[in-house]
Amino acid sequence: MHTPIGETLHRLLHAYKRAMRDGYTTAGIELTGAQIRMIKGIASDPDASAQAIAKRTRQDKGHIARLIKDLEGEDLITRRPHPSDSRYRQLKLTAAGHALATRIAEVEAEAGARMARHLPDPDIERFVELAEAMIANLESSENPL
Repeated sequence: MHTPIGETLHRLLHAYKRAMRDGYTTAGIELTGAQIRMIKGIASDPDASAQAIAKRTRQDKGHIARLIKDLEGEDLITRRPHPSDSRYRQLKLTAAGHALATRIAEVEAEAGARMARHLPDPDIERFVELAEAMIANLESSENPL
């Protein structure tokens, strides 16, 4: 009997999430998944704003605002006037936030390396291509379920 693709993906996602949680714990990272994604989003976008993050992640603006407040309280991010649009506040990592983003990236690289261990590069490249195509299929407004 053939295992349904959804079941295989579900098992892969849970195994990856467990590996990530274990890695974060070992690295002493005590943030929630949402807080970690926020740190990563700010680290990867020099013009990060709450509005842009809410749009990109499809998260409620109120939830994003609470995450920002929590991370500011931990001295991991700051808000400052956006240089080109005074309606927005630009989000920046503090020195501690940059150090944390580096540790997060290291944990994720290790989990990715574990996941891909013993797999040839062409197989990994093909997996990424297929996964991107599946994401596009699911997100396409032309192909609703």
